[in-house]
Amino acid sequence: MLRRRSVAAVVLTVLIAAVTASAQNPFALTNIGVDLRSSDARVDGRGGWGLAERDTLTPSFHNLASLPGLTRLAVVMSGYGERAVAEDASGSRMTSNVRTPSLRTALPFLGGRGVATVGFRALRGTQYSWVEDFSITLPIPDGGGATEDIDGLRTFQREGTQFEVPLGVAWRFDDRLAVGASLNLVNGLLRERLSEGFYDNTDDGLLPLRTNSEVIEDQLNSVSSTVSALVSLSESLHIGATYTTAHNWDVTRTRDMNGIPGDVTIDYQVRIPAHWGVGAAVGVTERWRFGFDYESQAFSGFTGRPDWEGIMTDSWCLSAGVERLEAFQRRGGRDNLPLRAGASLRRLPYTINGQTIDERRISVGTGVPLRNQGGHLDVAMSYIMTGSLDDHGVQDRAWRLTLSLAGLEKWW
Repeated sequence: MLRRRSVAAVVLTVLIAAVTASAQNPFALTNIGVDLRSSDARVDGRGGWGLAERDTLTPSFHNLASLPGLTRLAVVMSGYGERAVAEDASGSRMTSNVRTPSLRTALPFLGGRGVATVGFRALRGTQYSWVEDFSITLPIPDGGGATEDIDGLRTFQREGTQFEVPLGVAWRFDDRLAVGASLNLVNGLLRERLSEGFYDNTDDGLLPLRTNSEVIEDQLNSVSSTVSALVSLSESLHIGATYTTAHNWDVTRTRDMNGIPGDVTIDYQVRIPAHWGVGAAVGVTERWRFGFDYESQAFSGFTGRPDWEGIMTDSWCLSAGVERLEAFQRRGGRDNLPLRAGASLRRLPYTINGQTIDERRISVGTGVPLRNQGGHLDVAMSYIMTGSLDDHGVQDRAWRLTLSLAGLEKWW
């Protein structure tokens, strides 16, 4: 028991220590950035569906209405590592990063009929940077019209993460119907930094002459709400749905320019459209089942940033996959392990060169239960293809390894 808890503690420590790294994804340069959301390795391994989940031995927060039935306190942490190759007209770059996008806990009450929940979830990331050489031609003072070229170095950095803290509750009325609701506290920061440094070549190397810089920082704050439901039409057929209200981002922008005393601060508001999703899970045999989700968000109705509005488009995601549930047959060995596979197609909420952008993903996964059904350790491997060089001038190809640890503890 002590060894099992020590291993779990090490895994949790590693995941907590993981922070959002510099993604260097070309799509992180475009307005709201790249999607960081990940429910858990079980959901990722079967393609992304989970709105109709009802397994409380491996609790899922994809739909809060799936949580009633828990009899023990649940803590679920999920993180992933990613190795990506991003390509554009200038060439390609390979990057690695580790993220911890989700930490959730659920506390059952009244025998598990009700569940209270709180957590943390990363939404989007905007990490990107580039450096380029440039030169300008200036007249030489008292040089009789002569000019000289001055070399410079231009650097750009875009960074920031948007995240939410959901505070929720779920309730099961009977074996057929459960509902859930949460209040989501949304916050985040987006910072863009542009610097231009001019240099003079000397025998001792580059001598800096002058540096210009500008920093624009947007601090956002918002609150949204989510309602969800899970309907069990039979033992083998479940349907889930979720709806998040449209909400405003209250943004404070601070602009700091080198050489100009004081900061310039303005406030503005961004309107984020409502998000909804529906899914189903169908039991084919005692252990095998099929599921799918469809989610949509009408970002064509996005307002508040005129420089973004013209390229926004409706986003959606269709995910589907199969899962073989785990078994507990004595000496069953590998036949007891769960097996998962799936695929998803996601339309990103913005365009490049007037072309919509699709993200295609294929995934496989498995997992192992902790002793005495005290939780679950799940793993998923995904290959993700985003964008096209021909249509967008940029593309991203990535391998992602997702790891989730769900701990269940007795609750009195």
